[in-house]
Amino acid sequence: MEQTKIARQIAQERFELIAPLLEPDIEPAERSARRKRILERQQLLGPPISERTLRRYIQNYREKGLQGLEPKTRRDQGELREISRDVLEDAKVLKAELPQRSIRQILEILEVEGKIAPGSVSHTTLGRHLRQSGFMGLPKTPKNGFRRFQKEYRNQLWQVDLKYGPFIPDPRNPKKNCRTYLLAFIDDHTRLVTHGQFYLDQSLPILEDCFRKAILKRGVPDNVYVDNGKIFVSRWFRMACARLNIRHKATAPFSPEAKGKIERFMGTADTFVNEVGLLKPRTLKELNDAFLSWLEEGYNHKPHSSLNNRTPASVFAGDTRKLRFVSPEELRDAFLWEETRKVDKTGCIKLNGLVFDVGPDFVGRKVDVRFDPLDLDAVEIWFNGQKAKLAQELKINADREWKSDTTETSVPTESRYLKALARKEQERRERQRKAISFHRLEEDSDV
Repeated sequence: MEQTKIARQIAQERFELIAPLLEPDIEPAERSARRKRILERQQLLGPPISERTLRRYIQNYREKGLQGLEPKTRRDQGELREISRDVLEDAKVLKAELPQRSIRQILEILEVEGKIAPGSVSHTTLGRHLRQSGFMGLPKTPKNGFRRFQKEYRNQLWQVDLKYGPFIPDPRNPKKNCRTYLLAFIDDHTRLVTHGQFYLDQSLPILEDCFRKAILKRGVPDNVYVDNGKIFVSRWFRMACARLNIRHKATAPFSPEAKGKIERFMGTADTFVNEVGLLKPRTLKELNDAFLSWLEEGYNHKPHSSLNNRTPASVFAGDTRKLRFVSPEELRDAFLWEETRKVDKTGCIKLNGLVFDVGPDFVGRKVDVRFDPLDLDAVEIWFNGQKAKLAQELKINADREWKSDTTETSVPTESRYLKALARKEQERRERQRKAISFHRLEEDSDV
């Protein structure tokens, strides 16, 4: 199980390495320059790789996807071949003494102390063994400053951000109020907000929920640009991006100006926050219903000064670049989380405080569990790299509920502005429906 996780980590690392070379329509000179920068950076920070290896990674990814980047398992896996156990233990001590030490520094120390002959142990070999021993994470790629620009087509780049929203009654205790949080994705070229929504927390599942909804509505972006917030740079989100062939980019620390378009939208969203204060929504659903009307009529379908007074929605719809969509099943699989669990004597496992029936065949064995954190009615059980079965939740606690709800809908006041936008949105949708129906009627009459 542990070797499988390491293989997936290495595959993700290799994808992030080759991602700049996977973008379509790159000029040959630019592709060559990017390849050179990657090789130079790896030579400096390690582990160094050859141009031939880089090309092999790209070919394997195009043929087999992310799985093609996983290292092949050797028959003598787990045995120390190129390095003695004593040398590895010394290297662990050196890394533990000062975690900032690079592999090159550790090798240099071991060579100076006479523990190894100069050049006898490669950078890659020692790094791999330390990683497998849990003494180091994935290599960090240095971040350069972000040059302000605009992408040429839709869905080349999305930006994402999170901001504080208004307070609403706490669904767990209506006598108290709780903070909401607005999460939104914006298309760099068209300024269209591909999806935005308020949530009750700042956890990773809300990011995946919002991203999934944006992709289902607007297609898959080539790149997603995030800040260094915990959920945005999490391993699970980066892995989901890699599975969908999306390049994950992070801003340099302390440089919020690098995400100027989403920052400006969040400032514009203050208009809604001020107006919704009059509405005083009692539930998260009421808040999001009002926000959806504002988002479509007060932003996406409203003339934008930076778009020559065209609307973000019209610019997005008029773009000639073909959209890339994936099936709901592919999208779901890309966002599955994975944990390892040992099946107890009753044939059950525990996950997120819930109990799942795995069955007697796996008693005493470790299995990989793949699951959607927002839908835990059933989880996938994997064993030895193969999907074995679906495990159902044992309904021990019938009171569990992920989504908040309350039936109280009394509204003391209302926002006339938001009410007008809701009416405009309804009228626009009705016009679109009639236009589509009329178009189909014309086609039928021509037959």
